[in-house]
Amino acid sequence: MPSIATVRFVLLCCLWYMSSALSSNTGKQILNQFRLPVTLTIVQFGFVAGYCVLFASPVIPYTKIRSPTRSILRSTFPMGIFQVGGHVFSSVAMSRIPVSTVHTIKALSPLFTVATYACLFGVSYSMKTYASLIPLTLGVMLACSFDVSGSNALGLLCAFGSALVFVSSNIFFKKIMPSHTSSARETSAHKLDKINLLFYSSGMAFLLMIPLWMYYDLAAIASLWSTSSSRPGSSHSLVFYFLMNGTTHFAQNILAFTILSSTSPVTYSIASLVKRVAVIIIAIIWFSQAVHPVQGLGIGLTFVGLWMYNAAKDDVQKGENKLRRVEATRDLLLPVSREEHRMMVSSRSSSPNIEPITFTYPSYSEKAPIPIHPVSLPPIDPSLTKLRVPPAPTFTYPSPPHSPPTTAQVFHPSNVQHRRGTISSSVDIQPHPQSQLLQADATKTISVL
Repeated sequence: MPSIATVRFVLLCCLWYMSSALSSNTGKQILNQFRLPVTLTIVQFGFVAGYCVLFASPVIPYTKIRSPTRSILRSTFPMGIFQVGGHVFSSVAMSRIPVSTVHTIKALSPLFTVATYACLFGVSYSMKTYASLIPLTLGVMLACSFDVSGSNALGLLCAFGSALVFVSSNIFFKKIMPSHTSSARETSAHKLDKINLLFYSSGMAFLLMIPLWMYYDLAAIASLWSTSSSRPGSSHSLVFYFLMNGTTHFAQNILAFTILSSTSPVTYSIASLVKRVAVIIIAIIWFSQAVHPVQGLGIGLTFVGLWMYNAAKDDVQKGENKLRRVEATRDLLLPVSREEHRMMVSSRSSSPNIEPITFTYPSYSEKAPIPIHPVSLPPIDPSLTKLRVPPAPTFTYPSPPHSPPTTAQVFHPSNVQHRRGTISSSVDIQPHPQSQLLQADATKTISVL
């Protein structure tokens, strides 16, 4: 019997797939009646920000919206820019081509990722990674073969643009945003939870889209508002679709954060792969889309390529780690292992502007003894060895009553005269206590030096 955690994970994945499919399909329904993709995008951002405020209100006290700081605004501003570009391109693409085609083109994100790292940063991947890109690229080409026309050209270009923007966003936040100068305490102090992150990113995107929306869609909405009285039924259906689209769009983002935080990145990538397959199949069924056998073959090859790429995820991660090591060599950081040293030397030799630096590591074997080299200490200050011992105190010892005292004698146990002779004691062989303390201080000073 499956555990509670497994059942919870499966339920979350099902809800994630359904919310993603509903968000895409209701967006397509809106654009079929109301072809204003910029308006659809700004309404989605507004719904997400509004739901975040609702979840932070006393009605649903899930969390608390943090006060904006310079660090929060600086980190969410580029996120808002990428959100605007990616979602606007996606909305324009869905207004012109089927939803299944849009998501099939977005499946080319691994190709764009590998090409960007290989061309711009010189990262090399294994043959397994490159082989997974062949069925992926061929499948997308076959899936889009029956949608290439004059009226759909802009939609196809926008779908490719949306995939490129989201890939650029991932690379940007992996490479540029984690600054090496910021301390860990500062990073943790400005870390946002999922509600605050969604609120600031969507709110920033909403504010950035206001000028764009006023330029493109404000006049068209004013003309549609004046003629909406003649079609009352369509306005009610649009309001319903907008409400459902904004709600499912928010649910899709929250569920994605929840699944990512409760599972490993590898499991999340597999779940994301299955989600894309589910969204494409549900979109075909939702709109009763006629699929040509060639398109079906292309969609199947796309799934196979995605699965192969997901299996080669370790190689992709190694390539990204190699890029981080290249950046470390440029920052003059030393390697911590032999493998890292080899990677750093190879990366430096491949770059014409960086001279290779060699590091020697001692090789030890089990049979050969470890060589022990004499350690040369710095010379000791002669003044430390010449310790001045203060003279012993002098006391006068009175002579017997029959002879008056003549001279003072130095006190020492061996020199104490008794009436019947000299007293010998074990005290005679003990060193002076003050001399012992001075010798101990000298030993400590030499050991520190």
